[in-house]
Formats: sequence, C-alpha cells, structure tokens
Amino acid sequence: MMLANLAAAQDYPVRAVSIVVPYGPGSYTDNVIRPIAVALQKELGQPVVIDNRAGANGVIGSQFAARAKADGYTLLAGSSTTLAANVGLYKSLPYDPLKDFVPVAGVAATSMMFMVRADFAAQDLKGFLAHAAKQTQPLAVAYGSASAQVALAQLAKVSGLKFSSIPYKGTPQALTDLLGGQVPAAIVDVSNGVPHLKSGKLLALAISGSRRTSAAPEVPTLAEVFPGTQLVTWIGLVAPTGTSPQVVDKLSQAAAKVLAAPETLRQLAALATDPEPMSAQEMGRRMQRDQAQWLELMREAGIQPE
Repeated sequence: MMLANLAAAQDYPVRAVSIVVPYGPGSYTDNVIRPIAVALQKELGQPVVIDNRAGANGVIGSQFAARAKADGYTLLAGSSTTLAANVGLYKSLPYDPLKDFVPVAGVAATSMMFMVRADFAAQDLKGFLAHAAKQTQPLAVAYGSASAQVALAQLAKVSGLKFSSIPYKGTPQALTDLLGGQVPAAIVDVSNGVPHLKSGKLLALAISGSRRTSAAPEVPTLAEVFPGTQLVTWIGLVAPTGTSPQVVDKLSQAAAKVLAAPETLRQLAALATDPEPMSAQEMGRRMQRDQAQWLELMREAGIQPE
C-alpha cells in the first residue's frame, strides 16, 4: 500500500485539482486565488478549477474541504479568517484548522480599508470619529468578513466609541450598499476598496496594515492615528489532513515557482496585495502563531464567540 501511495504521489496530478474558495466570486480571496490557479495549472500540467462555497465567514467551504478525500485533488484557499479567527468567533466550529488541514503554501497578504462615500460629512479618520461621536445612535458600519469584524472591534476599542456592526455575506455586498447609501461606512479588503477609491465614488479613511499600501499611498494607516494598532490578513493553501507529504511538497514547490514569477507579482500588485510565499513548514508555524494572536485580538476587542 505504501509503495502504491508513493507511486501515486510521484504521478500526481493526473486529473483536475480543485481549490475551494469559501467565499463568493468577487471576494478578496477569490480575486487573489484565480490568477494563482491559472499559473498553477501551467506548472502542474492539469486543470486547476475554483470551487466557490460561500457562507458563514468561510465555515461552509472550509468544512467541505476538511471532509474531502485527502488525495491532493481538493485544496482550500484558507486565510487568517478561516484558519485563525473563526476559532474565536464560533463556540462550535465544525472543523479544526490545525487538526483537519495540513499546510501547503503561503500565497498573499493584505489589510483592511475603512471607507465612506465621497460625499460623507468627514474626509479623514479623525473627522469620521468626531462625526460618529455626535450621533444619538451608534453609527452603522458594514463588513463582509471576520477580518473586517475584528478591525471594526479594534477601532471601537481604541476610539472609545460604539458602532452598529452590519454583517454581510461578503465584501462585494457590503460595498454595494455603501455605494448605494444604505450604510454610511464599511470596512473592506484593500483590493476590493481601491477601485472605488480610484473612481472617486468612495473615500478611504485608513488601512489596518503596518504600512501604507503602494496601491493608494495617500491613505494613512490606522496606526498613524492610534499607534500600535494594526491588522494584517493573509491567504494560504492547505489540504485535508492525510494528504501525502510528497503531494504536499510538489504543490508547495509549484506554488513557490508561481509566486516568484513576474506575471504573478504584477497581478497581485494590481489587486493591492503583497505576495506572501511560505513553505509548508513556514505556513504551519504561521497558522499556529496567528491562531493564538487572533484569539488574543478578539479577546481584547471584546468579541464573543457565537
């Protein structure tokens, strides 16, 4: 059996590989993984298809991937949400990020963007907070991911203000309502927010990252107003536990080549995203470290598991 498994791993892949994206089309994870999948297809010599399974902060798709056959033909586009934050957001998470998955490779990193419509009463973060403080009811802020939920909780904590959090199924839906005036503010992935910033329809007040983004260098970081406050999110590929180490190694090497290619770097830059290449071992350490860090962040922000 061992020799048969080794032979199968050496021949891998012999058919299409599926990458489960636990969010809908147009989401940050979906936008990043699609060009990666195209490049991996060329590297592996077999089709690499995207399987969108959205819902419940990525829980539905992640659970599906965790239960898939551990043969290397089903991967998960995991993230700091699905592989770290969700552990603290749900009392009963139907998968264990560290037990049900083996790390394959790191892919990309980004941060959150605090946005309002261009005609909003305030034009910077301090003005936004002053406006929010004057309201008789907590100002509504939309979000479509757990990372944005944590970013909002961080803002509430450091500013001492209360906000009315409005959860959406995904970031695109939150942006649609922000553009339409249904909500006054939203926290979105930088890659989703930048196009609307460039169009002039929305205004970016701050980003949550440790440094300004080259995609919109005029937008300050949250730390410039509240020193020490930051939130960086990431995406990586994982496979169901039990996947052959040889298959994981082949996928990890393929991902490393893809992330070093100039065309991939250009595509990620267009998405206001930094490449985050990590080996399977580095990705595993990142998952363990970040799960502990995100749990601490959520405790500090007062987020209770549901």
